[in-house]
Amino acid sequence: MQMTGRGATSESILSLFVARGKKFSARNLATAAHRVAKFGGRGNDNVRCDRRVIALADACQRCIREFNPQDLSNTAWAFATAGIEAPQLFAAIAGVAPSRLDEFNPQDLANVAWAFAKAGIEAPRLFAAIADVIPSRLKEFNQQNLANTTWAFAIAGIEAPQLFAAIADAALSRLKEFNPQNLANTAWAFATVGIDAAQLFAAIADAAPSRLKEFNPQNLANTAWAFARADIEAPQLFAAIAGAALSRLDEFNPQDLSNTAWAFARAGIEAPQLFAAIAGAAPSRLGEFKAQELSNTAWAFATAGIEAPRLFTAIADAALSRLKEFNPQGLANTAWAFATVGIDAAQLFAAIADAALSRLGEFSPQGLANTAWAFATVGIDAAQLFAAIAGAALSRLDEFNPQDLSNTAWVFARAGIDAAQLFAAIAGAALSRLDEFNPQGLANTAWAFARAGIDAAQLFAAIAGAALSRLDEFNPQALTKVAWAFATAGVEAPELFAAIADAAPSRLGEFNPQALSNTAWAFATAGIEAPRLFAAIADVAPSRLEEFNPQNLANTAWAFATAGIKAPQLFDAIALAARSRLGEFNPQNLANTVWAFATAGIKAPQLFDAIALAVRSRLGEFNPQELANTAWGFACADWNMDPEFFAELAYVVASDLDALDDRGLSQFHFASLHTYLEKRFNVRADRHPNSNATSRPL
Repeated sequence: MQMTGRGATSESILSLFVARGKKFSARNLATAAHRVAKFGGRGNDNVRCDRRVIALADACQRCIREFNPQDLSNTAWAFATAGIEAPQLFAAIAGVAPSRLDEFNPQDLANVAWAFAKAGIEAPRLFAAIADVIPSRLKEFNQQNLANTTWAFAIAGIEAPQLFAAIADAALSRLKEFNPQNLANTAWAFATVGIDAAQLFAAIADAAPSRLKEFNPQNLANTAWAFARADIEAPQLFAAIAGAALSRLDEFNPQDLSNTAWAFARAGIEAPQLFAAIAGAAPSRLGEFKAQELSNTAWAFATAGIEAPRLFTAIADAALSRLKEFNPQGLANTAWAFATVGIDAAQLFAAIADAALSRLGEFSPQGLANTAWAFATVGIDAAQLFAAIAGAALSRLDEFNPQDLSNTAWVFARAGIDAAQLFAAIAGAALSRLDEFNPQGLANTAWAFARAGIDAAQLFAAIAGAALSRLDEFNPQALTKVAWAFATAGVEAPELFAAIADAAPSRLGEFNPQALSNTAWAFATAGIEAPRLFAAIADVAPSRLEEFNPQNLANTAWAFATAGIKAPQLFDAIALAARSRLGEFNPQNLANTVWAFATAGIKAPQLFDAIALAVRSRLGEFNPQELANTAWGFACADWNMDPEFFAELAYVVASDLDALDDRGLSQFHFASLHTYLEKRFNVRADRHPNSNATSRPL
């Protein structure tokens, strides 16, 4: 029976090899290998485990120098296609092929590269030789050869920029010849190796939409993935892929589902229907998902801001028993995703903490920062993990880029973790690299050191200098953070504050309520006179007070009172907004609000009546200093304080007088005197000199 006859099968060929293999020529051996793979199919377990195939590989290896280029190519293709491990055979092919590549035709060159990549065989000398030979012969390559070559080099992780540049040029003029898989694989390969090929991607984006019906699910997913990974904007292509995917989602395997979600999230493309469909399809199939696919799916939904509680709950359940399969990035991304969407998954976080502890040395700097951020954000008690992350970061700080440095500082400050050594090391590392920090990084670093109460005068001075020269690049949030940080840290930076005061007024429409409140607070706290800025805030804030939370309302009032800025309309608007929401105010907010109105000399009897009721019903929540501030405010505002109310208030304060500082004692004494004189003689005490408009409540 001939090996190429109609009735030939992998079994008949292997039987023939056993019976007559000793008489096989080099061409017979290569043909046998090729036919076994072709007839047996890709990854056939029966073929892969057949000892006769290993004997065939050994026979091919012994005769390898007699093989012609097509034999070498076909043999490599055969064993890679069948999924048969034959490292010695591949090594033999890699040894003889480079010196004979000028004899190879385009298909042989492409197939050899494809085979070594598919088999996962490292052969840098062979790939380098192929990369040198191909560019001068690209006119002979058909579209399949071009696509297979780029795919092979990308899979093998071989850097060959000249080869990719030449293939990009060749492909551009022949893209109409590419079938859907070739289009998808070419885009995937260029994205994977990170080669800049904007023209080629643009051409693929133009060519693909009209042919998406011919794309299989993997082609659709890989094309989306490639454009997202390469950061190529192609909204029309993504819209077309979303439409095509929606109608065929039941054909997608787990990797296709995960890659599609990842791509749309990474590219920032809004596709709510597609995400909803994936969220509906995925939960029942999560048992088929690999660890990375679970992690990537969670990351994608969190990044896209898509609410999918059922999906996240299912991912949490699936991940719990498989965390040993997760790589460090998968652990970090999963924690980040659940923290970002705010899903309660305490068991998952505890398991991630345990899994991460023993593997922190494998985490990238970004992975360390993201893991710490996630645990800080959800408020999980993981002191051991934070200590270990701090230690790991300290020993590898030279690997951290500016964003990693900034994020790490931000995370430890946000979590309230005592990590003085880490902060000191970050300060040292950041000082020499501030010119590489973007505005957000500068702002976050300053915020972190201020929030953590770290004394870093040299770093703050350097940040002030860096920020001053680039203030036009700062967004509203970054401007606010910088001002807040310098005020909180008590660092004098008059030039920086002056520049912020000049820059901010024209951009206040972009500020969110917290940014408006914090900016006013920062300037008041730093004692910086900025009447134009305060006037602008006073104009903008009243129409947006419904968006302010209680702390924003209290801090804004406090800031204007402290700065001595007259803004009666703003105070009236705050009084109106606050009255209906006093149940949301914490004791400090209530005390600060009373103090601010009293200091500013604003009459707000209805507000004070409402605050008095709120204070009286919650006296047990107030500390003595807050009560002293509140009593002083009521007294200074000439509000008619009920003696019984004051007696209740005084009783709480008197029970812990040691908790009051000198100013608190003075305030309480003044309020007591005021109440006594008013009750006994109907006389009001003058404002206490230690409680003027520059006083700062706790």
